[in-house]
Amino acid sequence: MVVKVLKTKYILAFTIFYGYSSIKRGFVYVLTYLSIPLAELFLIYIITHGVFVRFAIVGGLISVIANNGFSSIGDFVFLRLESRLQDLLVATEIGPSDYILGLMIANLLYSSPGIILYIILALIYHILTLVNFFPLIIVMMLLLFTTSAIGFFLASLVPHTRYGWGLAGLLSSVLTIIPPVFYPYTFLPKSIYLVMLPIPTTSAAILMQGFSNLINVSRKTFIVSFLILFIESIVFFYLSVRFSRWREK
Repeated sequence: MVVKVLKTKYILAFTIFYGYSSIKRGFVYVLTYLSIPLAELFLIYIITHGVFVRFAIVGGLISVIANNGFSSIGDFVFLRLESRLQDLLVATEIGPSDYILGLMIANLLYSSPGIILYIILALIYHILTLVNFFPLIIVMMLLLFTTSAIGFFLASLVPHTRYGWGLAGLLSSVLTIIPPVFYPYTFLPKSIYLVMLPIPTTSAAILMQGFSNLINVSRKTFIVSFLILFIESIVFFYLSVRFSRWREK
């Protein structure tokens, strides 16, 4: 029981240290989470004359959440190789799961202005309603959990800080632009759609577009997409805790 209280205090302290204090010190960096989604929202609005703006809002929300997880690769690598904070935590009762949750919540606080902005847009465009509020929250939490776990696992294998930031940027761009995050998955040929379905952002986008009534999603596709995202969140979290490099050799 004492250990649980200690870990809860650690997660809260880390959230304040790495999330709240970062917003106070450099609010301009918060805009980096918004730059690509807002640019794509503007571009889609112009190209489609507003027809696909609701897809762009859903895509922007997914993009901010996913980038929150993928960008943590750079943070994990920096804290492990440069500041050596991870070495200090290894000597305590803090474990990898507490560390992942601490940084995930800290980054979530850090990117909260972007999430709030897209939630406001979703309310204005009647994408987010009382009916689909909880399903959308569950999907976003699963996506955040999955991408953060992937981020920690990959970060533990990165040998240099600069590779960490590069890998984070690459994954954030590729896995939020190429998959059907900002457009309907029905635009893709079935063979390509099936290849992309295991990508967390793809399954999350199908669920959110369906729950928002932007497209008609069959019950089978709903179930398959949810199971993929749910199972991936458990598997990647287990892999990150069990097989990531927690102690330096």
